[in-house]
Amino acid sequence: MKNPVYEQIQARKVKARLRMLQHAQRISGNVSQTCRFFGVSRALFYIWKERYEKHEVANPSHSGGASLRRRSSQSLSATALSRLRFADDHSEDLSSSSRWPRFAEEVSSGPKPPDAPLQVSGRSVQLDVKFVPRVGRARQRFYQFTAIDEATRFRVLRIYDHDNTKTAIDFLREVQDHFPFAIQKIQTDNGSSFGPQFTWHLSDLRISHRHIPPGCPEVNGKVERSHKTDSQEFYQGRHFKHKRDLARKLKRWETEYNEDRPHLALKGKTPGERLRELTQSSGTAKDLS
Repeated sequence: MKNPVYEQIQARKVKARLRMLQHAQRISGNVSQTCRFFGVSRALFYIWKERYEKHEVANPSHSGGASLRRRSSQSLSATALSRLRFADDHSEDLSSSSRWPRFAEEVSSGPKPPDAPLQVSGRSVQLDVKFVPRVGRARQRFYQFTAIDEATRFRVLRIYDHDNTKTAIDFLREVQDHFPFAIQKIQTDNGSSFGPQFTWHLSDLRISHRHIPPGCPEVNGKVERSHKTDSQEFYQGRHFKHKRDLARKLKRWETEYNEDRPHLALKGKTPGERLRELTQSSGTAKDLS
């Protein structure tokens, strides 16, 4: 039985990849520039291009000899969707052969099923930015940067004055210092803070970077859900005198979230308890003390 949500996510992915092919043909005229703009490797670009071209050859009736430019205004057939879909085994093979860092690392074919959670801390960490409600009389807007480990729901929260790449890199250092385990992959949306410079920085640290498909915030569902929890249980009804007051209270909330607040997704455990559980079973995490 088909899952309509899954099919919708797949359709968005395919349309995003088709836009990338069109960008190289119609706008940049340069594959390398297009790949840097969209945050993917050249090897992946050519895989998607080859699949599209194979579909055109195998199904000429769908296009009637139309070029990629004319196809942009037509709906994609089910065969085109399957041709352009990204297989995990291809992404694994490309890790050593591509001369560019893997901008779109381990793109999955949809959300992970709830009965197959990650069992390794740090294997995938979701990052996102939340606009903070106005603080005191300050006219300036503040931004909450959030990192959440998918396996344990363990989080790091920090407040910044700006939402840019420099801030994102600084926050990454905070996350690495605070997380008691090594980070293997970072997953973000396509915001300007997480663009090519951020990806290159992660590559230097030997951390892979996955951009979620455009218009699919549900793929970053864990961090999005945690932001909803922040709005309901932390920001709602609270007043902050200034930025330092906000940062101090947010730190206490981070500790409460990680060590005291039980999570339904963790069967009533706290993120700290889940982290220690995985640490004992795998022995891969750092000493929590």
